[in-house]
Amino acid sequence: MLVKYKKLNERTAMGLIAFSCEVKDPKYLLETVQTYEQDENQQLYLYKQDEDFIGIIGFQLVDGHAELKHIALSPSFRGERMSYMLLDAAEKMLRMEITGATDETSRLVEKWKNQ
Repeated sequence: MLVKYKKLNERTAMGLIAFSCEVKDPKYLLETVQTYEQDENQQLYLYKQDEDFIGIIGFQLVDGHAELKHIALSPSFRGERMSYMLLDAAEKMLRMEITGATDETSRLVEKWKNQ
């Protein structure tokens, strides 16, 4: 289940985003999360399974579609199928097409669309 990010989950969000970034510096991760808080065109969601947050997905909303900026899963939940589940849930919730925003997210979105 996707849950909209709240300030209460800041540390969890930072930890999950770290899985999708080369930079692991806490200041950088905090700034990344805060960017989602401050920009109304960016949306961040945590993926909850049972009682635990196991993933994160973040978008930039642009001209009627959502550009995937971040997607990450806890190591024990990784795999294309789980990433595809996050993308399916996000597209259904956002009610708009999802495209990639980076080389990495573009490759994932393309594989997801062609599954």
